[in-house]
Amino acid sequence: MKASRTSLLFMISALLMVLLGVNDALRGIFTPLFTAVFGFSTAQVGVIVSASYLGNLTCLLFGGMILDKIGRKKAMAAFIAALALSEVLLVFGSAFPILIIGFFLSLGISTLLNTTINLLSDTFPPSRSLMYLSILFFLQGIGTSGSQLILTRYASSVAVWHGVLISLAVLLIPLFLAVLRMDMGTDMRISDEGAGRKEKSGIRYMPLILITISLGLYTITEHGITNYIMLYGTEYLKLSAENVGLGLALYSAGIMSGRLILSPVIDKVGAGRMVLLSIIAGFVFSSIVFSSDILPLLFFVGFGISIVYPTTVSLFRRYVPLSLGARVTTIAISIASILDVIFNAAFGKAIDIFGYGFSMPFLCAVLALAAIVGFPALIRKS
Repeated sequence: MKASRTSLLFMISALLMVLLGVNDALRGIFTPLFTAVFGFSTAQVGVIVSASYLGNLTCLLFGGMILDKIGRKKAMAAFIAALALSEVLLVFGSAFPILIIGFFLSLGISTLLNTTINLLSDTFPPSRSLMYLSILFFLQGIGTSGSQLILTRYASSVAVWHGVLISLAVLLIPLFLAVLRMDMGTDMRISDEGAGRKEKSGIRYMPLILITISLGLYTITEHGITNYIMLYGTEYLKLSAENVGLGLALYSAGIMSGRLILSPVIDKVGAGRMVLLSIIAGFVFSSIVFSSDILPLLFFVGFGISIVYPTTVSLFRRYVPLSLGARVTTIAISIASILDVIFNAAFGKAIDIFGYGFSMPFLCAVLALAAIVGFPALIRKS
């Protein structure tokens, strides 16, 4: 019974992660629709991006409390229903305020569901929970890259925009019903003995602080490469957009393939040590990329860092009582996200002052700092 319940949870989570991947890509894919058809300015598109970031932070902060208060099953079902409603709301996105609210909710709730699935990985067999989690994040990448590959040719089509949104809303309904009917067991970790130990241990603040800062520094580098590599390649290296786009695509492919290939290794090496090794690998490969300016090598950067985010998020609740696990996890991710947003806001100005030749390699130093800060917490078994 336990095995069938785990299999069902994995299948529901797998389908949901693919849909979340598609949902997360829509803002970028349909930007030409917002500007060329709906008539919004680039500045208004920037407001939409900012609103989605704010949605991430808001939903994470309040979502953690909801998860701890009503339980993961009810919370997950409620989040899926809310995401479906946000997709319907976006159908009316030709009105700018509605588009802002729609992306605030859809991307915020998507991040919250992503985190909820990470929390639910505790119910998978302990020896393979991180492997399953990495596979789920791989499937999310399939949803994102697949939608980008297929939908970008229809980026200005109102009919396709509406069709995708309605399809997502409809596909979320059976997942909502499946979660409601599913038996999620104790809604806690499997081992009662381990759970009792964790419940009595209280909050271990120092590893929480170190891992949160390390995660924030890591996301700065990951998103910095994603957001600025096109400008770095075309404006600084004077490469064609096609060549730089190939490097960016290989970077994403590295992340996806790494999550699939490295997933069986995580539990054997240990979550914390695997994260540390992955950050170090990312630092080494990114240093090679920015010293040689061979952008196709970004594949190895993506492969190296592929498991850092999902595995790090799984670590937070190991340092707190079970009753606070979801809340602390979402707060820690929010703090890391704030560090990321603040840095990226300043990074654009740094590029203007110091140039790409200094600023982009500086991301390697930030990744090294993530390893140094996280080292005392990551190297030890929790």
